[in-house]
Amino acid sequence: MPAPDVRDEGVTWHIPVDLAPGGVRLEVDWVLAGDPEFSRADAEWTYALRRPAARRLEYRLLLRDADGHGDPGPDPTNPRRIGNPFGDRSVIDFADYRPPEWVGTEPAGELVELDIRSGRLGRPIPTRLWSPSGLDPAAPAPLLVANDGTGLANDAQLLGWATWHGGRGRPLRVLLLDPAPGCRDDWYAANDDYADDVAELVLPAAGERVAVAATAGLGISLGALAMLTLQRRRPDRLDALALQSGSFFTPRTDPQESGYGHFEQVCAAVRRITLDPAPRTVPAFVCCGAIEENLANNLELADALDRQGYPVDWTIFPDAHTMIGWRDAWTPGLDRLIDALDRP
Repeated sequence: MPAPDVRDEGVTWHIPVDLAPGGVRLEVDWVLAGDPEFSRADAEWTYALRRPAARRLEYRLLLRDADGHGDPGPDPTNPRRIGNPFGDRSVIDFADYRPPEWVGTEPAGELVELDIRSGRLGRPIPTRLWSPSGLDPAAPAPLLVANDGTGLANDAQLLGWATWHGGRGRPLRVLLLDPAPGCRDDWYAANDDYADDVAELVLPAAGERVAVAATAGLGISLGALAMLTLQRRRPDRLDALALQSGSFFTPRTDPQESGYGHFEQVCAAVRRITLDPAPRTVPAFVCCGAIEENLANNLELADALDRQGYPVDWTIFPDAHTMIGWRDAWTPGLDRLIDALDRP
């Protein structure tokens, strides 16, 4: 089977008809211009994609049987794949894609589970604290608090980044927060109870184990909204924010999300955040993928924070709503944010 033809200007697929007698359709989690249906040419289904504003692509193919049925899945002509909570994706890297230099760094440190009491949520927030090797618990260092912590550690190598960052003489600790099973949408959709439990139970528990010099919050997608909600509701708890591809929905920019069960709640929270005065402003690294649907709402949110006096470091990275895109943006964005916290 011919592999996808990848060139600087785009990608062309050639899928044998016997693999999908009923047709082929490209499926992506980013903004795609044009009809993604493959065309038949003799014994092949073909599709030519003009390269979007990205250095790498994640995608699936819908291969239909003779009756027109099928489910999206990885491209059988492309062996490169990446895990995704909603099913594996195939991956294409263009020639100009380069991962950050730290990628591949093995985490060097201790990861311990913290015993967190149950609070307003009615169940404890699963929490683990990572400390780099050789850092005395009594030595003050920045604490990076990450929503979706296990996913970022496993799929985006967050602890590898933290090890590499600390190797430059700026050690930090990382607090990995996870939603309880089945609770992510409820906890992260601008839930005041979640913000209060992190502020009143999780962060004090970490402070009892190690000396904290300053605290930065990291969130991706809906987790970014949850982190910003925490900073606005409990302004004394976070000294910096890293908000990546936040789900900062508004009715005007995100009508495609209107069927989401927490849509109205999220829109109301975003409206309050953008219109109400900020009780405390902190440095904020805000970024979003160039080809993802969240770009418009992230631009508006970054502008609102800037008007309110937040020192905003805004970045558009050449990827979509992906773990790898978020990972690749940490250098230099997250590096700068944490380095600033190191200074007396």
